[in-house]
Amino acid sequence: MTHSHTPDGPPEEDSPEFHLPPDHWPLPELSTFESHPHPATNRYVATRDSADYQRLRKTFTGFAFPIVIGVLGIYFVYVLLSIYATGLMKTPGWGGLNLGLWLSLAQFPITWIATWAYIRHANGKLDPLAAEIRTKLEAEEA
Repeated sequence: MTHSHTPDGPPEEDSPEFHLPPDHWPLPELSTFESHPHPATNRYVATRDSADYQRLRKTFTGFAFPIVIGVLGIYFVYVLLSIYATGLMKTPGWGGLNLGLWLSLAQFPITWIATWAYIRHANGKLDPLAAEIRTKLEAEEA
């Protein structure tokens, strides 16, 4: 990274570091890249074709696709009701809000629940499989 000043002098006026206190000159590097082995391309291809990776993909798609289809289905039903069933959506509901507003507000918890379910699934099933694949891939390079 190049700096717009010398280490013993203040930065130039047009520098992004100009308004920082002197103890922050120069700014530290922003990269937190961890050094680890980089397998050759043919190892990635072999890993893609491995049974472990296929199991990881099947576990991911078997969970993520139904969740996405379900959430999008609920959303599109809401949109279609908003367009074609305006009388139903105008039905008075609890708290002075009509059914349409309650259904629109329901989109937030539906999204949060789907996200929570995915994170729980990923942490419990996907991450351990991915870590196992990564460990094997990096161990072969070391």
